Amino acid sequence: MGSNDIATEEEPVHDVTLDSFYLGKYEVTQKEWKEAMGNNPSIYTGDDLPVDNIDWYMAVEYCIKRSIKDGLTPCYSGSGDDIACNFEADGYRLPTEAEWEYAAVGGLKSHDYEYSGSNNPDEVAWHETNCGDKTQPVGLKKPNELGIYDMSGNIWEW
Repeated sequence: MGSNDIATEEEPVHDVTLDSFYLGKYEVTQKEWKEAMGNNPSIYTGDDLPVDNIDWYMAVEYCIKRSIKDGLTPCYSGSGDDIACNFEADGYRLPTEAEWEYAAVGGLKSHDYEYSGSNNPDEVAWHETNCGDKTQPVGLKKPNELGIYDMSGNIWEW
């Protein structure tokens, strides 16, 4: 995990051990968000577009509500700056930084691509020069080695 390529908080490359985890195949769509939250905060709207214009707290609230809706035990408890995550719970949660990075690079199936799933960003990512200045429906580009879409581009991940 990490990078030695540029001076950032990502330095130095280091080993991390992860437990098994699940990650959605697509970014959370606005349809999924509306079903759990009852609203749509997104700037560009469409059921198949990824939800945007949310913060971390809103994402945690979504995870809690979606967990309850699906009959799962929420991972998160507390509120404001006192939110805690029970990693043993079976509900939805945001991936840790290490989990996200592992999934983005393709896990054990990684081909060491520059972008998540390819060395050509146009194959796997919506970005400044090909998106028309708006988000695009999830899953239209090529997935990465784990079958996960939109890990490079479309919306900004935290």
